[in-house]
This record gives sequence, C-alpha cells and structure tokens, in this order.
Amino acid sequence: MRLYLLVFFLGAFFISTAQDTVKVNTNITPDEQAQQHYNDGIIALNKGEGQVAADLFSKSIALKPDFDKAYYNRCVAFTMVRNYPSAMSDINKVLSNGPNNIDARFAKAMVFFGQGQKDSTNRWLDNTLGIGKHAEAYYYKGIMSYQAGDYNEAIKDYSGAIEIKPDYAYAYNDRASSKRAINDLTGAIADYEKALSLNPSFVFIYNNLGSVYRVSKNYDKAIEYYTKAMNAKPEYLLALNNRGAAKLESGKLEDAKKDFEDVLKKDPKNSSAFNNLASVALKQKDYKKAKDMANKAIELNANNGGAYFNRGIARQMLHEEEGSCADWKKASDLGVTAAKTFMNSDCN
Repeated sequence: MRLYLLVFFLGAFFISTAQDTVKVNTNITPDEQAQQHYNDGIIALNKGEGQVAADLFSKSIALKPDFDKAYYNRCVAFTMVRNYPSAMSDINKVLSNGPNNIDARFAKAMVFFGQGQKDSTNRWLDNTLGIGKHAEAYYYKGIMSYQAGDYNEAIKDYSGAIEIKPDYAYAYNDRASSKRAINDLTGAIADYEKALSLNPSFVFIYNNLGSVYRVSKNYDKAIEYYTKAMNAKPEYLLALNNRGAAKLESGKLEDAKKDFEDVLKKDPKNSSAFNNLASVALKQKDYKKAKDMANKAIELNANNGGAYFNRGIARQMLHEEEGSCADWKKASDLGVTAAKTFMNSDCN
C-alpha cells in the first residue's frame, strides 16, 4: 500500500459519503438559495472538485448559518484539498451540535489521517466504531494496522469492513495484501480475485495478482496477470517492469531484457529498470554492462539498495574487491539483507 492509493481512497470515501441533495422550488427564498448552493456543492464534491465544492458550501452557510450538512460536507471538501485547519473547524462545529454523529466522528478521523497524525487518527476511528458499525472506519483501521506492520490485526479490520459492506472491493484488495504479507498466498489470491470480480476496472489488482503468483514461483500465471494489467492500461510501467522481473526469475533473459528496455523507452529515468537490466547482465556474465547499468540506477536513485548489491557483485567479478565490499555495505545499510552474507564471506 502506497501513499498514492491512500490519497485516492480518501477521495473515494468522501465522494461516496456526501449527503443527499435537497429539492428546491423555482421561487427562490434565501433559505432555498442556500439549499441550491448546497446541492451544487454536492455535485462538485462528487466530481472531485474540492475547492469548488467548498466555495459553494460557504455560500450556502452564509445564507443559512445553522446548516449542519453544509458544514459537514465543507469539511469533506476542505480535507480533499488539504485545507486541514478549515476542515477541523467545520467538523468541530458539527460535533458540537451532535457529538454522536458517526459520520462526523469519522470525518474528524480523516482530517487527522490526512495530516499523518497516527495516534489521533486511531483515537477517532475508535470513537467512531464505539457508537456503531462503520465500514470505512474499519477500513482505515486496517490501513493504520498495515502501516504499523500488524498484518493480522489489519486482516481483522478489513474483515470488519467487509462484514458491513460485502461489496467493498478496496477492503478485499487490501486484506489480500495483508494476507500476502503473512505468506497466506492462497488467501491473498482469493481476496484479489474477489476484489476484481466486484470491480473489474481496478487494473492494479491484476498487477497484485501477478506479484502473488510471482512470489509463489508460478511465473506463467504471474506473466499472464501482468500482461492483463498492461492490456487494460498500456502506460502501466510498474506492471511492465514486474513482468520483466518474472521473466528474469524464470530464466527468460532476452524477454526480460526487452521488457526493461521498453520501460526505459517510456521512462528514461526509471532506476528500477536500470537495476533490473544489471540483473540480466549478471545472469549473462556481462559484468562490465552490469556495473554500468547499476551505476545508472544509482545515479537516478541514491537509495536503490538493490543496485548497490548488484554493482557489488559485478565489481567482485571484475576484481574490484574494495569497491564491491563498499557497495555491499551500502546495500546492507539500505535494507538488502542478502548483502550481509556477501560481506561476511568476502569482506574483512
């Protein structure tokens, strides 16, 4: 789970929880004008136009200062555009009028979530669930548990969301990722497939399925699903890079090389693809090329631990022992555990 997906989910939730529009008459009174601005704000919110929505809700509130629904949805809009102080002010007003408003409690949790305030996010998610069932609150509890590395707890949280909302595709996808993290590959595959059946437009799930099959060394299935991801979204370079990795691991070196080169044609600054080309060169015993490819990967991303690891191997084969040990030390510092084995056996 990447930050990109979290931001996307946040927007998706707020769109889905915007409250119903209010019908108005053609003879517009100030009160009805406020309702019309509110209706237009809901339409903008559902389009993802956060600032437009916030401005419309502000017009509604100016005409009707006690319009709680407008304050609630303006909080949603402000959160969408990361105006957290204004969002917090609005949701606190809603909660002062109705402290047991479950959606308002969740909205406050999301204001903290957007700011990366983990303790406050968890506290308000618990406050939400303390007064009733709320699928999104369970879902975000799952995200918090996953980020904390508590994958079993995340599975419980996502299951809570699914129990309330059986068609919750995101929850199935993220529960699958949690199962994958504890090596329950069969359970992960089942959940990814369920998520995909609920929403076939979620192209990233094809990539996720490919990665599970790759971990289980079923390379043909991995390549199949990575290909499905790219067929659905040709610019999906992560899937293309991953397909190359599956081909590399299965020994299809030239096919792998072509995939990595295709990534670089579309993204010449892709550090991962350069490092993968270094891996291909190592397999082909072209150590000079491996070193050159790893150099390029490191130039583009100085924290690419795998590239230091590969360059260390290439340097060792080129009899650059001092440089190889320095590279493995750097790789180890960046979290590449295999580098320690090389250091222990080949470095003083």
